[in-house]
Amino acid sequence: MSSETTHITDLLESRSRIDEVDAKILNLFQERMRIVADVAEYKKSVGKPIFDPVREHQRIKDMTEAADPQFADCVGPLWLMLMELSRARQSQLIEGTHTLPEFQLAPLDPCSSVACQGVEGAYSQQAAQILFPQGEISCAPSWEDVCERVRQDKAQFGVLPLENSTAGSVDRVYDLLTEGNLSIVGSVRLSIHHDLLAKPGTHLSDVCEIYSHEQALRQSQRFIDGLGCGIHATIVANTAMAAKMVAQSNRSDVAAISSPACAELYGLETLASNVQDQNTNFTRFVCIAPHPIVTPDADRSSLVLVLPHQPGSLYRALARMAALGVNMIKLESRPIPGREFEFMFYVDIEGTIDDEPVKTLVFQLEDICEQCKFLGSYAEVEA
Repeated sequence: MSSETTHITDLLESRSRIDEVDAKILNLFQERMRIVADVAEYKKSVGKPIFDPVREHQRIKDMTEAADPQFADCVGPLWLMLMELSRARQSQLIEGTHTLPEFQLAPLDPCSSVACQGVEGAYSQQAAQILFPQGEISCAPSWEDVCERVRQDKAQFGVLPLENSTAGSVDRVYDLLTEGNLSIVGSVRLSIHHDLLAKPGTHLSDVCEIYSHEQALRQSQRFIDGLGCGIHATIVANTAMAAKMVAQSNRSDVAAISSPACAELYGLETLASNVQDQNTNFTRFVCIAPHPIVTPDADRSSLVLVLPHQPGSLYRALARMAALGVNMIKLESRPIPGREFEFMFYVDIEGTIDDEPVKTLVFQLEDICEQCKFLGSYAEVEA
């Protein structure tokens, strides 16, 4: 018998023995989960929380110390996963004590009234027109005003910028979504192309001050730096407002970083095209409503999680997603106001609140989070 044949035979024997051990592990695991059901029934009857950090920590410590030293490093993670699966099972059995967020299954009316921030020509207006082609679109001076109009039923929906592929997330909008009782009901990824606009007769060499929104300035930083150190960047409410300010100014040394559409709208000339740093520059806008609406084409959901400030809390949330087969699209942290070096997490996942895995996940996260806020289930379009 050759050496290679001998090795193959040994491998097959080892795999056979592993299969036998796996069968025993499976039986013991199932027996353990049946006992977990008894524990869940007791906790439900007395109102005891599912998560018992003191017992779990002690149990993992005991099992690690009892293990053969050569395997001790593996025992902790193994028992941590067992504890996680145990808690997930208990949550499934006790989930009747939770209530789902109320939501409406319906399409968005394309003729709805919509509020967006800025003035005519703003990117947010363009996003609103994509989501509501026949909509009655009005402009508000600030993101806070957009939210307030929606809350007071002065507009059926609002459109806000959430993140940019170059400059990152719009933190204030995330805060507004968390603070207010508003839901995300739609989303659009808008390709962003910035131009440098000025009054007719102005030359690029004349420009000494550039108006634009903070995000647009950040997205065009390399272009601005290339103009020389004498250029002053001035932050204004939005890119369309910047174009309007240049058009109304008596100065001939100012320009605006704005959308190409604003050139014709405000009678300006284009001094430079596509001044953004990245050619694949896009901004994601979200459509908000006072109550959750899940459209027929919805395929993603957004959540805000506030987790206990202790080791493993984020892992436990992510492990629940993995155990339920829920795919995470995005995870981002934000500081919690008033709590030093503690963070909340914004999570985007595939699926809607009407899907069983997502529904179960929301139930289970309530047990391991200080707060689990469902922001909405919706569809995202790209333009």
